[in-house]
Amino acid sequence: MPLVLIVEDEFGIANFLKDVLEDEGYRVLVASNGRQALERAGEERPDLILTDFMMPTMDGAALIKALATDAVLKDVPIAVMSSLPEAAVAERCSGYALFIRKPFKIFDIIDLVAGLIDKKM
Repeated sequence: MPLVLIVEDEFGIANFLKDVLEDEGYRVLVASNGRQALERAGEERPDLILTDFMMPTMDGAALIKALATDAVLKDVPIAVMSSLPEAAVAERCSGYALFIRKPFKIFDIIDLVAGLIDKKM
C-alpha cells in the first residue's frame, strides 16, 4: 500500500486530506511543517509528499531543498499546494513534480495523487 506524507500546518486541511486518501487505500503520515516532515520521511520513506508551501518552522521551499540533498529521499515526488499563483512559488523553489492551487477540489487531489504514484511505480 503506497505511503503519502501530507505536510500541512492547517489541522483541518491535513486531517481532511488524510481521511480522504486513507479511504482511497493509501497509508498516510501527517506533519505540520517541513522539519517534522523530514523526521517522518526519515523514519519511513514515503511514495509521495504532498506539501503546503507556506508553513512555520520550515516552509515548502526549504523542505524541497532539504529533500533534494538526501540520498534516500531525493527521488520522492513532491506536490506543492498553495493559494499563491504557481509563478510565485516557482520563483522560490523548483524540484517539485506538481503544483496544486488552493482551494482545491478533492477529486482533483485524488486523481493527482493516483497519477503521481502510478507514474512512480
